[in-house]
Amino acid sequence: MEPPRQPRDMQGLLRFAIEGTAAEDPTTATSMSEERRRWLEEALRGLSVDVVAEISKSLNILNPDRVESPEEDPQEMEEALESITDFVDSIDTANDFHKIGGFFILIPCLNSPHDGVRWRCGQLIATITQNNPYCQQQVLKEDVMPTLLKMLENDGCVEARIKALYALSCLTRECAEAQDVFVNLDGFSSLLRALQSSIEKLKIKASFMLTCLCNENPSYKDTLCDMGFVEQFVALLQREHDPTHEHLLAALLALSHGHQPSIEECRRSEFLLREFLDNRIEMIADRDECQEEAEYCRTLLSVIFKEDSVEDR
Repeated sequence: MEPPRQPRDMQGLLRFAIEGTAAEDPTTATSMSEERRRWLEEALRGLSVDVVAEISKSLNILNPDRVESPEEDPQEMEEALESITDFVDSIDTANDFHKIGGFFILIPCLNSPHDGVRWRCGQLIATITQNNPYCQQQVLKEDVMPTLLKMLENDGCVEARIKALYALSCLTRECAEAQDVFVNLDGFSSLLRALQSSIEKLKIKASFMLTCLCNENPSYKDTLCDMGFVEQFVALLQREHDPTHEHLLAALLALSHGHQPSIEECRRSEFLLREFLDNRIEMIADRDECQEEAEYCRTLLSVIFKEDSVEDR
């Protein structure tokens, strides 16, 4: 049995205290004696972590010269990145990480010759930018997006490509400035090639990012339709059923909803999309884990073939 992880912040400490109390005596978890309370306060003081000091230790390990040296053993650097990522899971700590100058490690780590350092840095960027407008803006100033796109396209490590796309998705989510940079760097072409890859997680993350972009900024739909994304989605859906299909359908729905050019593209007779959607609904009707996918199929039928349904009646 693994030992419990040391709490990283006051929320973690409080949760540790409550869980420990409840485990010993659930009936007294919310009303402890004065003796018990003093014991817990003493325990909390002993477990407190100086977050800035711990992050600073990790930053010292991630010296750019060391990070970019092929001769260095990457294990300690990988552990340092994991430690920082654990801490910055809190938005406040993520912001503090920037304010103490921690972002200097991002570009060197993304360019490291060590696979584990590169993908862990992608994970770190995703963690600090997810639902965090302040860090989105600050990471954008570091000009990491070209490097992330290069990783997504060309990195020899599959995990690094996946984490690069994850970081791009978090960086651009509900951030107009980051989306503009992404589009200007021809990021849509990178997403199209990610969809065409044989890596399931890349297809899923690319589909999710496209869904978010279409929902947040419908003006992108003209470009995506012109680039052939509808045809790409339809072609991928015609392949053997797999977990990517739910996400592909969600992206196709986001692209076609309220966008007549995409709807017309979906209605191309050679696609046989209406027959496909009807058959897919029937195929997965009894599978509980596919109910969301079935709902996407039904919604697509109503969005794309609404006029046909009226004529049929």
